[in-house]
Amino acid sequence: MAGRLILIRHGETVWNHDGRFTTRSDVPLSDTGFAQAEAAAAELARTPIDRIYSSPLERARITAETVAARQPGTPTVCVDQRLTEIDAGPFEGLTVAEIHAGPLAAEFASWHRDDDPAFPEGTETFDSAVTRAAGFLDDVRGLPGVTLAATHGSLARVLVTTLVIGAAPSQHRRLWMDNCRLAVIDWQGDGRPRLVGFNLIRP
Repeated sequence: MAGRLILIRHGETVWNHDGRFTTRSDVPLSDTGFAQAEAAAAELARTPIDRIYSSPLERARITAETVAARQPGTPTVCVDQRLTEIDAGPFEGLTVAEIHAGPLAAEFASWHRDDDPAFPEGTETFDSAVTRAAGFLDDVRGLPGVTLAATHGSLARVLVTTLVIGAAPSQHRRLWMDNCRLAVIDWQGDGRPRLVGFNLIRP
């Protein structure tokens, strides 16, 4: 195999369970999230992983460290800021129902539209998210063996949507990635990434 990248979304947090936007807040794993990370690590133990990267946020880092602990030699987890979740700004910590019932409803509708979305103050633009995801992808492109990156749902979906499939970043909302599920990307002979699996339990 020329090279493979496995993206793993972190385990569940209480905010995830409650349906709250969870981006830059450093919400820890819940008991369920720890169990999910352990289950994912057991599945990934069947796949030798050569290197592991992680978002700096605790929920991703602990997920990555749990996977590393089940790998031969316990590979070091390298924290990479580019794997941080896309900032939801003023919507952070709120559920969709709470947003629709409050003063941010109109801004949310503009932010969530497919065509020409608006980015309220405090939110990260798609251009910014795609640029940093592309930088990470370029750095791991062509590395031999298997690379694992523990990251977040929205960033993983934007990376796949734009940099692998070639669609507009707003289309990432047409995809879903459950906690501790995987997206698997292989490199073709010409260096282009190819999605070979999405929202998987095992690679």
